[in-house]
Amino acid sequence: SSGINAEYGEVMIMERAELERRVASLAKAKMHYKESWTKALKELINVREKAQQDAKHRLLHEQTLMEHARLRYQEESKLKEKIPVVEPVKETAPAVDENRRPDNKIMMARLIDERDTLLRTGVYTKEDAVIVELNSKIKSIQCST
Repeated sequence: SSGINAEYGEVMIMERAELERRVASLAKAKMHYKESWTKALKELINVREKAQQDAKHRLLHEQTLMEHARLRYQEESKLKEKIPVVEPVKETAPAVDENRRPDNKIMMARLIDERDTLLRTGVYTKEDAVIVELNSKIKSIQCST
């Protein structure tokens, strides 16, 4: 009976040691999981804050662009009120002969200057009807010389 008790005691000691190792291992795993979870939460908070900051910066930038566009539009409106709309001169292309070529060069230079002056004001773009018409006349004169 004392031999059985001794064996039983050894088995109990071994089981206790195994259970203590498992408890230590689980405590270590729990600590690692807790640290990983805390780190992940901190990273998530940082990512969210950065996203909010980026969104604020984008919004401010877009507001600034909109304000600049509004001011430019107001300036263009004021300029268009001050600058009369220039209607292109309706002239027929002169007959091509040696005597008319100097007139064509003068006319073309005048049309180019008029077009460039209008474009420099910033009120007109290359797509505006007046500019398109001037370009058409310039090309017509170029083709006839």
